[in-house]
Amino acid sequence: MSNVIKAVKPRLDNGAPPLIVDSRERIEESYGDYLSDESRYGPAEADRLIIVHDEAQVSDALVAAADAGVNVTVSAGRTGIVGGAVPVGGVLLSLSDMKRVLGVRRLPDGRFTVRVEPGLSVAELRERLLTKDLGIERSGDDPVARADLDAFLTDDRTYFYPPDPTEDTAHLGATVATNASGARSYRYGATRRHVHGLRVALTTGGVLAIERGQCVARGRVFLLAGADGSESELRVPAYDMPDTKNAAGYHAADNMDLVDLFIGSEGTLGVITEIELLLTPAPEGVLSALAFFGSDDDAVAFVKHARGDAADESSPDIVVPLALEFFDSRSFEFLRRRKVEEGASSEIPELPADAVAGVIFEQEFTEDVLLEIYDAWEAVLSSHGSSMENTWGGMEESELARLRALRHSIAEQVNGVVARANARYPEIHKIGTDAAVPSGALEQMLEFYRGELLGTDLERVMFGHIGDNHIHLNIMPSSPKELRAGKELATRFARRAVELGGTVSAEHGIGRIKHDLLRLQYGDDGMRQMAAVKRAFDPSCILNRGVVFPEELL
Repeated sequence: MSNVIKAVKPRLDNGAPPLIVDSRERIEESYGDYLSDESRYGPAEADRLIIVHDEAQVSDALVAAADAGVNVTVSAGRTGIVGGAVPVGGVLLSLSDMKRVLGVRRLPDGRFTVRVEPGLSVAELRERLLTKDLGIERSGDDPVARADLDAFLTDDRTYFYPPDPTEDTAHLGATVATNASGARSYRYGATRRHVHGLRVALTTGGVLAIERGQCVARGRVFLLAGADGSESELRVPAYDMPDTKNAAGYHAADNMDLVDLFIGSEGTLGVITEIELLLTPAPEGVLSALAFFGSDDDAVAFVKHARGDAADESSPDIVVPLALEFFDSRSFEFLRRRKVEEGASSEIPELPADAVAGVIFEQEFTEDVLLEIYDAWEAVLSSHGSSMENTWGGMEESELARLRALRHSIAEQVNGVVARANARYPEIHKIGTDAAVPSGALEQMLEFYRGELLGTDLERVMFGHIGDNHIHLNIMPSSPKELRAGKELATRFARRAVELGGTVSAEHGIGRIKHDLLRLQYGDDGMRQMAAVKRAFDPSCILNRGVVFPEELL
């Protein structure tokens, strides 16, 4: 184990040449989709689009851009909502064609890992693991690699990759770059926990081949080895990380692993060209249900009970939630109203008339304890005015269809309302919080939301990952005046989350649009320390410039 960071040469693949488009007009006409992500941040423009196929092409593109002093924006699946993949001139580097599964490895402790390129999507990896049709040649020269692959393919168990971002078309490189998470992060943790190794191309021409446990800071210091054999000190930022799931800024901790510095760095330090992911044996089954409650407070109390927060109301030991997802009373009112407005063609599920709020809960099970698990959840639900009879879902595909429809409907309907307002006022956009707080502060944060919104006419809904104390408050402004009011509220919400020991961004990152919120998190000094880390890896400061922190810090 060492704290010295050493680069290696890029790996040559001799594959298809990169696609290079040098005309702004042609990029806009034929590759317009590459210029935006789900944030709708803009205006967007690129002088050159490069669609690469391997690590050597990534490295060549970065070196050429650094030599010319041209900014590079990294793009993949473009599912982000903070503008991180939106180019503002210069080179747009797309990794979307780098989507191979490269190999399987069995670690000394028996766990399997899979090596993938960054353009493979979460859904594509899930399908390949389920079928074990990985597309890897079994006749390579390495006998250990062949043996490990054969061991994986002949293993009776099914394996999966636990992180479950809501948008499963997200590319794996981007999920690592943002430390993405989802509903089941409550049980499995965010992406960071499942990354064993990375290969990262730098703008200086080298590649970092990092495996967890091999390069670890001494205190908060790494040594960066130069090509001439010299070593320079690289200091990890001195700020404290929030005690929550977090996707805001560079990871920093005493004796941290180098792998963790790149996870969540939003492509500002280097370009991820390969990821080694830890695999987990799939459960025998998963019980999924949406429970209905008579009030928001009943739903929150149920969540605290299921988590075992209160000593006087602890949950049965067999209750082990995989996920806990909240829908407040305004969410249900909003869906009912939208269903009426859409008429018979609406795909929004018909909610029970007496359902005021809801919580989706999930738990793994084996057949021998399923009845016991069912009875235990019934006991918890009945303590808060609900029951297993008053739920949707179960274990069969037909029973779970309404759960997926509800999850998708709320986000789609919010986006639809905002899009219609945007058609009248182009500056209009959704205002969504991404704050998370420690468990003891959940109710304080909810009360702050309600108090600040009391008396306003802003249309809003609250839903999300309540298991992690991470609830999205979505405001749908209908006018420029409401947009300004919503932005002011969002800043106050973020400030309060930080005061309570939480984060301003639990899963979506900072991108180009949340610099001010990151400043609330770490202060000006913390921002400057992050910028110093960036300059150490990207001396020309061309990579994803304007992402995470404002350009003036560079």
